[in-house]
Amino acid sequence: MLLKELIEKVSLLGFRESVFLGVAEAQELGKEFLGITLSNGDGIILKVNPYEDILLSMFLMTKEKRENLKFIALFKNTEDTTYFIYEINNYEEFLNSLLTNISIVYVEVISGDLEDFLYRAEDG
Repeated sequence: MLLKELIEKVSLLGFRESVFLGVAEAQELGKEFLGITLSNGDGIILKVNPYEDILLSMFLMTKEKRENLKFIALFKNTEDTTYFIYEINNYEEFLNSLLTNISIVYVEVISGDLEDFLYRAEDG
């Protein structure tokens, strides 16, 4: 899916700016994964082709177990916190479901251990 198409359909406050900033940084660094931190502590992970502005896949990273989403993997960070990672298939519907009292806090290009883990989990 083209990122432009997704941005036009999603009303989540700050999503447009976060994606543009993240993609620009990903182009500069030659990376594919963007992490968007939400005000509720969850994270949205976007796998993108930053050179063609295409969304390849989307994941939710959360401390809570979610029965209604497709589970991909567990990730334990350096602070020993465990996160559930879920694949999101209906991008627009999922992002628009977050509108209730949730905003975007931070965006960053994912690298290091989490990046390596995500590549392995996708193949998995």
